Amino acid sequence: MIEATDMNFGGRFHMDDRGIRYCDIFPEIEKGDINVSIIEPGAAALWHRHMEQDDYQIVIKGSLKVGVCNAPYMDKNDLEHFGMPEDQINLCYEQRESLLKNWQELRKTTENKSTKLGDDVRASIQSWPEDEGVVAWHCLSERNACMGPLFIPRYLWHGCYNYTNEPAILIYHITNKYDGDDEDRLDPFIAGWPYERQAK
Repeated sequence: MIEATDMNFGGRFHMDDRGIRYCDIFPEIEKGDINVSIIEPGAAALWHRHMEQDDYQIVIKGSLKVGVCNAPYMDKNDLEHFGMPEDQINLCYEQRESLLKNWQELRKTTENKSTKLGDDVRASIQSWPEDEGVVAWHCLSERNACMGPLFIPRYLWHGCYNYTNEPAILIYHITNKYDGDDEDRLDPFIAGWPYERQAK
């Protein structure tokens, strides 16, 4: 594994078993980063979210399945079907309740018009249900790139999975310069989201 390091072009570079990520490829842009990821077949970049930035994602080569959700949720019967042990299922449900409560608190903050959010961000967050966890699946591919990028507003968990036999190239714009502190991550299995099974 190669750790993130400075590259000659001024951005950041990271490589692991999931693929290669070139970050901040146009560092002269003062607000936000433009990043490129090459995601290997069968690789998944799993659930994470941001508090201060929004994402725009587009695939220009290959295909990815992208999940966006307000609070991770999976039916108990599905977890049992996937062979998850009972103690882990119980842990999933405890975490799910905590995440749903956190989502409700975040969503409520967007009702205040004085909150510094663009109208598109506010409307997108408000369109998600308050009292239940919902996931929206999107297939991004070179064939539908002409429709424009997928908008993922702050507060929403998201991840992607390359379900094909070919590498995929994802270009994504984040609206702030990268800040590692502005990223929450979930263990996909503890959270009850065996992603590679759901996403197929």
